[in-house]
Amino acid sequence: MRKVGMAIGAFILLMIVGVVVFAATFNVNQYRRRIQTELEKRLNRKVSLGDMHLGLFPPRFQVQNLSIADDPKFNAANPFVEAQELDVSIKLLPLLHKSMEISSVSLQRPSVELVKDAQGTWNFSTLGPTQKSAPSQDKQQFSLGELAVQDGEVAITDQQARKPRTVYDHINLTLTGFAPDTPFSVDASVHLPGQGVEEIRLQGKGGPVHQPDPATTPFHGTLDLKGVGIAGFQKFLQTPALTNTDGVLSGHSNIASESGKLSVTGQMTADNLRVRGLEVGYPITADYDVNDDLATDMLTISKGTVKLGQTPLDATGTVNMKSSPAQLDLKLRANNVSITEIARLAAASGMALPPGTTVNGTATADLQARGPADKLALSGTVTGREIQASGKDIPQPVQVKAVNLALTPDEIRSDNFPVVSGGTTVNTQFSLRSYASKTPLVDATVKAPQAELPAILAMAKAYGLTGLDKLSGAGTLSLDMHAVGPLQSITSNEIMRALNGNLNLNFNNVRYSGVDIGHQLASIGQFLNSAQSLQKDQGYTNIIKMTGNVVVRNGMAQTSNLQALLDVANVGITGSANLVSQALNLDVTGVLSKGFSQQIGGTGIGGYMNTALANNQGEIVIPATVTGTFQHPLFGPNVQKIAQMKLKNLMPNADNPLGGASGILGNLLGQKNANPNPGEKPNTQQQPNPVDQILDIFGKKKKSTEQPPPKM
Repeated sequence: MRKVGMAIGAFILLMIVGVVVFAATFNVNQYRRRIQTELEKRLNRKVSLGDMHLGLFPPRFQVQNLSIADDPKFNAANPFVEAQELDVSIKLLPLLHKSMEISSVSLQRPSVELVKDAQGTWNFSTLGPTQKSAPSQDKQQFSLGELAVQDGEVAITDQQARKPRTVYDHINLTLTGFAPDTPFSVDASVHLPGQGVEEIRLQGKGGPVHQPDPATTPFHGTLDLKGVGIAGFQKFLQTPALTNTDGVLSGHSNIASESGKLSVTGQMTADNLRVRGLEVGYPITADYDVNDDLATDMLTISKGTVKLGQTPLDATGTVNMKSSPAQLDLKLRANNVSITEIARLAAASGMALPPGTTVNGTATADLQARGPADKLALSGTVTGREIQASGKDIPQPVQVKAVNLALTPDEIRSDNFPVVSGGTTVNTQFSLRSYASKTPLVDATVKAPQAELPAILAMAKAYGLTGLDKLSGAGTLSLDMHAVGPLQSITSNEIMRALNGNLNLNFNNVRYSGVDIGHQLASIGQFLNSAQSLQKDQGYTNIIKMTGNVVVRNGMAQTSNLQALLDVANVGITGSANLVSQALNLDVTGVLSKGFSQQIGGTGIGGYMNTALANNQGEIVIPATVTGTFQHPLFGPNVQKIAQMKLKNLMPNADNPLGGASGILGNLLGQKNANPNPGEKPNTQQQPNPVDQILDIFGKKKKSTEQPPPKM
C-alpha cells in the first residue's frame, strides 16, 4: 500500500510539474487571431481582443479590453458589448493537448447596447450566422455553459416607441445552459446604492430562444424587491413618475411568459413613504393580477387592489400601452371606505389640504375612467358622508354632513352642500366643465350672510389657503363669492384668480401676527425714543375693531373704506391686494390718538415733528404705504400724500398766516413758539415754503449747513 501511495503521489506531482511547465511555455496570445475569428464566425459580429493571459487555478485565460461590434443596421457608433476584462474558463484535459473547450465566460464591468428599431426588431436578434451560411460547421450557433456578468451596464434605445437612450447600471447576471433549442436558467440582480438591502432580483427558467422574435421567448420565474429605496429606484429607472417621492419598496411577483402572453401576479408594499418631503404615515400595498399581450401591448388588469393603510381601492380594466399616451378603460370602486388615508396622501402630495390636517369620514365611489392617461374622462358618482377636518392650525373643526358629486365625460358637478364650523354655515356649490382640457371651466359659489371670523379662518386653513393664516379673533363676515372662468390647472391659486364677489367686515379683538403696525408707524414718525410702549417690535398687532367693505374682481381685492381701531391709533386703509400672489398695494393713514400724542410729547416735542404732521385736533397723522405680501408687509412713508396734506390743510392764508395748527406749523417752519404772546404781533419775517420743508424731511432736498467758501 505504501508503494501504491507513493506512486499516486509521484503521479500527482508529475502532473503539477507538467501543468506548471506547460503554463510557463504556453503562449495563449498565439491563439488570439484564431479565437477572434471563431467568435466573429459564431456571433456574426466584428470582435476585438486585447492582451491575453493564462491562469491555472482554475484553468482560464483572461482577455483585456473586449469589444464586440453592433450590427451596422442598428448602431454603427457604439459597440454592442465592451468589457474591461473577460475571463474564459477552459477545460483542463483538452488544454494539455493544446486544444481549448470553453466552459464559462465572466465579464467584469461590461457595457451592453440594446437597440429596438422602428419595426420592433432588437439588435441582439441578429447575433449568430445568417441563414445563407454554408452547412456543416458554419451552421453552429452561439452556445455557452455559463455566462457571468459583474457590475454591468445596459443602455436601451427604443426607436419604435421613440424613447431616448436609457442607461441602467450595477447589474449582475448569471446565465447557464444557453444553447440553441435548449432551455436556460437566469439569475439577474441589481444592487442600488443605499443603506438597506437595496436589491432587485429576477430568477427563473426560459427558452428555447425564439429567434424570429426573442421578446416572445418563454419564461417562468420570480421578481423580488428587497428594501429598495424609491429615490434610488427612480434614478435607476430614470422616470419622472417617482420624482419627489421616497420610501422603501418590497414585494414578490410571479412572472410567466408564453406564446407572446405575459402574466404577473403578486404584491408590492411601500413603507416609510414620503411625498414632497412629508411623511404619509402609513404603508401602501398593491395586490395585482395583470396580463399583457406583447404583440398588441394591451395590458389587462384582472385584479388591482391598492390599500392606503387599511383603505382599499379597486381597479380593473385595460390599458393600451401601445398608444402614446396610454389609453385607459378602467373601472374604479371604493365602497364606504374611510377617507382619512386618502386625505393624508392628498395633503402630502400638495393637493388642497395642508399638511397636518386630519380628515375623518367615509366615501363611496363608482367610476368609469376612459381615454388617454393625461386627459381621462370620468363617468359615475362619488359621495362623501360625515366629513370632518381638524388640525393644530384649524381653530375649530370643519364639517360636511354630506356631499354628492356627479361625473360625466364633460363635467363634474356637486349638489348644494353646507360647510359648517362652529355656529357658521357656508353654502357651497361647484361645477367643473371640460375638466380634461388644458383650460377647464370652473363655476363655484360660496355664500354666508353672517359668518363668524373663527369659522371662516378654519375653513380657509382646512382648504389650504395661506393668506389668512396670520389673522385670529372674533367678529362677523358677510360674503357672497362666485368663481367663474377658465383655469390653467385645478389648484387653489387658479380658483382664486377666477374669484369675484363682495366681503363685508365687522371684526373685533383681532390679532394680526404679520407685523406690529403701531411700531411701523412710530418708526416712520421717528419718535420711538419718546414712545416707550413702541420701543420693541412685538411682531403682531392687536386690533380692537375693524370694519369696511372689500370688492373682489378676478382675484384682485380692493377696498376704499377699511377702518381699524388700534390701542394707539385709528388706521384707514385703501388700495388693493392680489389674492393669488398675495402682493399688497395699500395706502395707510395712521391717526395717533390725542392722548397718545400728548404722551409722546404733543406739540412741544421737536424730534418727531421732523416726520409727522398733525390735524387741527392735535392728533398726529402719519401717511404710509404698504407693499410686500400678506406674509411680509413692508411699510414706508407716503411722501406724496404728506405733501398733499401740507398744501391742503397747513398752507398759510389771509386768516391764518401760519396755516392750520399754527403751533405745529411754526415748529415745521423752524419757529418753536410762533406767537407766544397773543398781544404781540406775529413775526412777519419770510419763512421757507412748507412744501419744501416736507420734501426736505424725506431727503428730497438737502440744506447745506456749511459756510460758503471765501471769495478769492
